[in-house]
Amino acid sequence: MALDIGSETHGDFRVLRLNGRLDTETSADFELAAHDLTSAGESKFIVDLSGISYVSSAGLRVLLALAKQMSKGGSLRLCGLAPSVRQVFDLSGFSKLFSIAPDLNAALADGGVTAAAPTPALSSAAADLLGATQAPASPAAPPAASPQVGRQAADLLGARSAPKPGLFARILAWFKGQ
Repeated sequence: MALDIGSETHGDFRVLRLNGRLDTETSADFELAAHDLTSAGESKFIVDLSGISYVSSAGLRVLLALAKQMSKGGSLRLCGLAPSVRQVFDLSGFSKLFSIAPDLNAALADGGVTAAAPTPALSSAAADLLGATQAPASPAAPPAASPQVGRQAADLLGARSAPKPGLFARILAWFKGQ
């Protein structure tokens, strides 16, 4: 499914209206559009997600990359998240990383915007989970995997840990040398 990207200017803000799905197939289109605008000097964005019915980790990664770029002297606000999209943001912790308004008017007025208060640990974990971190300086020294990031990824994906085997099963495994 295609992603439609509308763009208009409201005062100092460039409003990007997205319609469709923001997933693996379409996130590159949004990333390219955002890159073109930032390269042209745009630095204040409102991304209207009211037309988005689904967002995947690839879509979250592009939004996170744009937010990271705007943290160096710009502004990014999101608005119009459908309940299912808002749930993805809430479960992944991304609601704390972005300024989110209920609609475009609230985002433009800066009223109703839930201010983002990201913690460095949450921001780092989200970036790690989505592969948006910088590559290590030396290819011979890969970053150490954090058990916490693994648990957060499993929680995000809804994975359940396997039940611990009972005493009898553990004794039997010990006898078998496993």
